[in-house]
Amino acid sequence: MRLLQGLAAVALACSHVEAHWPAPGCGLPSFINCQKPLPQGQKLGGIYNLSVLTSGLDRSYLISIPPCYTSRPATPVILSYHGGTRNASYQLELDKFTNPEFNRLAIVVYPQGLDNTWQGIPGASVKANDFQFTSDILDQIEQAYCIDRSRIWASGKSDGGGFCNQLACDPVLSKRIAAFAPVSGAFYVDTLPCNANTVSLPCNPGRPNIPLLDIHGGNDTTISYDGGARKNECLPAIPHFVQQWALRDHLSLDNRTTYITNDTRLYSYGDRNEAGLVSHILDESIGHDWPSTLPNADNTQVDHVLASYNATPIILGFFKRYPLF
Repeated sequence: MRLLQGLAAVALACSHVEAHWPAPGCGLPSFINCQKPLPQGQKLGGIYNLSVLTSGLDRSYLISIPPCYTSRPATPVILSYHGGTRNASYQLELDKFTNPEFNRLAIVVYPQGLDNTWQGIPGASVKANDFQFTSDILDQIEQAYCIDRSRIWASGKSDGGGFCNQLACDPVLSKRIAAFAPVSGAFYVDTLPCNANTVSLPCNPGRPNIPLLDIHGGNDTTISYDGGARKNECLPAIPHFVQQWALRDHLSLDNRTTYITNDTRLYSYGDRNEAGLVSHILDESIGHDWPSTLPNADNTQVDHVLASYNATPIILGFFKRYPLF
């Protein structure tokens, strides 16, 4: 009951951020018809552990085949990056992108980080080239499946959210991935001393008007909402991070503020056709969690609480609004 109430509240409060994808139907418009059946041994609704040779390393990822995959029309893809010390399986259970209640349409890919973290995070493996890893995964699945290249999106939690932002800032992959949604993102900048409200945020996207939805908890004691020094690097204050994306997308810093629930606000930047191009959701009560009104591996930890809304359907609705072309 609480899940249904949460979805209803989100749909009412932020009508321009769709609460969920169409269900139970399988119709996301696509004009691409490549007629590729599933690889041998795979089936609808299945989850498979695959590998790809990248930068001289054999690396793995999980792939979830949606219930509505067909050889036509082409299928969207979501990349979801796990948090530090976590793994691909943990992220799959956490984000619920594979839950058919939320998603029956998109393939979901869960890359596995070397040493369970990502390039650009303090202490990450010097062997990691996660930009190339991501590119090689996309090349591989585009060969094996009927993929809609205009509807490839990226999300991630914590360190994975930080890498999601790096993809948005990358001059090559930002032209291949349509929209981005970091959750509890760790946006490290290699500089000290740390002024979290003014720190320069290096970013060189390969195209204008990058759609980005940032989600964070106000009670996050791991990646503080207010930013600050951590692991000998600097974390920006989240409002500063979001505003820099608005400026990068040439949007006014005047935002539309909507209450999703009593604890949760949606800040939307942009007007008219660009309304919500950069968006930020803040739940004051939650910590370093993937927001959910139901128990998950994050919010059942000691001193953590259930969120007042569900992030997953909001992220999917945001993605649906933004094809690459």
